[in-house]
Amino acid sequence: MAQPGPATRTLRKRKDPVSTNDDSGAVMEAMKPLTDEERRSWKGWVELESDPALFNFILREYGVRDVKIQEVLALDDEMLGLLPNPVYGLIFLFKYRDEDEDAKAETEVETKTKASKCPKQVWFANQTTNNACATVALLNIVMNVPEINLGDVLSVFKKHTQGLKPAYRGQRLGCNDFIRSIHNSFVRRMDILNADLALQGEFERWKRIKNNPRRKKTSNTKTKPKDEDEPGYHFIAYVPIDNVVWRLDGLQRHPTKLGPSGDNWMAVARDNIYRRICQYEDDGVQFSLLALGASPLRTLPKKIAASMKSVMAVEEVLSLVLPDWKLFVTGDIPPTASELCESFGVTNDLIETTELPISTKEDLEKTGSDPQKLMELRLRMVGDYAALCRSYLEEAALIGQEDDQAAKRKEDHTPVIYSAIKKIAEAGVLKGIVADIRENGMKL
Repeated sequence: MAQPGPATRTLRKRKDPVSTNDDSGAVMEAMKPLTDEERRSWKGWVELESDPALFNFILREYGVRDVKIQEVLALDDEMLGLLPNPVYGLIFLFKYRDEDEDAKAETEVETKTKASKCPKQVWFANQTTNNACATVALLNIVMNVPEINLGDVLSVFKKHTQGLKPAYRGQRLGCNDFIRSIHNSFVRRMDILNADLALQGEFERWKRIKNNPRRKKTSNTKTKPKDEDEPGYHFIAYVPIDNVVWRLDGLQRHPTKLGPSGDNWMAVARDNIYRRICQYEDDGVQFSLLALGASPLRTLPKKIAASMKSVMAVEEVLSLVLPDWKLFVTGDIPPTASELCESFGVTNDLIETTELPISTKEDLEKTGSDPQKLMELRLRMVGDYAALCRSYLEEAALIGQEDDQAAKRKEDHTPVIYSAIKKIAEAGVLKGIVADIRENGMKL
């Protein structure tokens, strides 16, 4: 049964229209869409939500290739097994506790293994500016995976920061116009105003503490208001480096060594994540976990090439046993080598260097020279081959969808929404609409 709709209203002009003073002009100025030049010239950083599509778009804009981020819905072995292999790192979003509460909550094992300084083999940057934790976490992973193609800009950035301490790496990151502008790809004018206002508030609080030493001594007590310095959400990274699992938290001075990676490094990271979740178990805090792994567009061409080799091997045997076997085949002819190279990233070199899978050799030994079994084997392998090609095309289409979604997110509809609400208010019906909503038990 449908719910009753709101009562029909006739818009009417108010006798005393809303005043258009200087404040109204300032509001209209704040409502203007942000230009690309204004976005690039802003020196701040905007908060990012935990959205795989958004992160994938940002990584592509940075120039990083052959990787994909996707959400991890559960930490059990079955769910982790569905992630694209290999998984290079995990990005964990949680509610950050200030005043070293997280450090106090670390286990004895972590405390003993915590590095006294950042090891040379670990590229780790501190977060030296507000709201940059998402990009810091991303770079703290991709910079530590040699097989990832960083692109020209990030490769140069890594080279120039390799010998720096984490704090100086973070400072270079925070001042990098290229990295910051891409991080801020979806920023709106209101986001900038809110971020600048928050920064001003922090500066005013710092001045009050500086000018009142007594306040500084008592500022960390439990008597301060609950709404003051409300903890925000924070991204950190987990990544295996040289057979050791590290927790890379940009707000910590040095990386934390969690232990040997073994055969399943994600199990080591999972134990640490579970402990962090348990700290907030009674608070009902939401968490988010993302996995950064190899893109299927990188791994699928190798599988397609191996599948093609399998089909070719079966057809070769068929040609010896049943020379006219093609007369019995309709509608299941695989793409040619040129079509594979153009549409599926399978080059001739890849085909030549790919070895015939052991499973195919075993299947050929089982079928022997039986024409019927060979035809059935070929049909099955052609089906597997076609499924891999479809997966590649679906993944390529998904990237296009993410790019389209990113383009739409860059559109700022705030001015339109503001103008609509303003007209409703000027017509004198906004209060009535709010009253109707409240009467129906809905909260604004």
